[in-house]
Amino acid sequence: MSPETSQEIEQQHWNALEALRDIEDDRTWDSVFALRKMGTPSVLERSLAWCVDPDPFRRSMGVSVLAQFGGDGKQSPEEAHAMIRSMIGTEQDLEVITSLISAVHFQKLADCVPWLLLLADHEAEDVRWRIAWALPINSDPQDPHFEASIQTVMRLSLDPEPRVRDWATFALATQIDEDSPRVRDALLARLIDTDFDTRSEAAIGLAELKDPRGIEPLITQLTSDHVGELHVEAAETYADPRLQPALLALKRWWDINPDLLERAIAACS
Repeated sequence: MSPETSQEIEQQHWNALEALRDIEDDRTWDSVFALRKMGTPSVLERSLAWCVDPDPFRRSMGVSVLAQFGGDGKQSPEEAHAMIRSMIGTEQDLEVITSLISAVHFQKLADCVPWLLLLADHEAEDVRWRIAWALPINSDPQDPHFEASIQTVMRLSLDPEPRVRDWATFALATQIDEDSPRVRDALLARLIDTDFDTRSEAAIGLAELKDPRGIEPLITQLTSDHVGELHVEAAETYADPRLQPALLALKRWWDINPDLLERAIAACS
């Protein structure tokens, strides 16, 4: 591909972003992904320029390109890091803030974790769920943000919004390298959540910990009319004979993943 052609394609993507100006449109993200993959100095230069543009949409798109810059999505130009760090202290636009949360997460900017922690109590649901998704949980208790991060995720697992609880419960179940009463109790509390996805994440989390208190609630879920793959996966993980009758009964109608169901039945035999 000639340099001229490459520049033309790049410009087409910038033009597409300007024309669409809609973050919900898949075509917007097609252009963002393409610009990231190009990872050229000119893309970096334009992204940095958009990050300081008075237009919030441009700032959001500039940050979004920088979030996973380069062909493998893992290039980390220091200019990009410096820009992200400079923006988090002053940015007020909600959409740009959510883009910055993603950028901090993907670029693994540990020094920006205190900013993420502060946003956990933001009034906007979209910000809180992104924090539940993006907040890194370092497995090292000596990490200065270790305790605050765990407490924040536990608090978000009680959020009034189901989507926030779902992601926070997922973090408790899969990202926290701590088997403790507080983590187990937090997961147990979510087994009776009104949100199906949140209950599912809690079930697999307790199964991974082999917490026996999750068995009876799991039987209740398996004998309901709404059973997800995570519940059957949790049964397979428990490998407890008490779960087998409920699993056998599922064979009459549950066809989401028959192979998984057969493995769970065998594990609980």
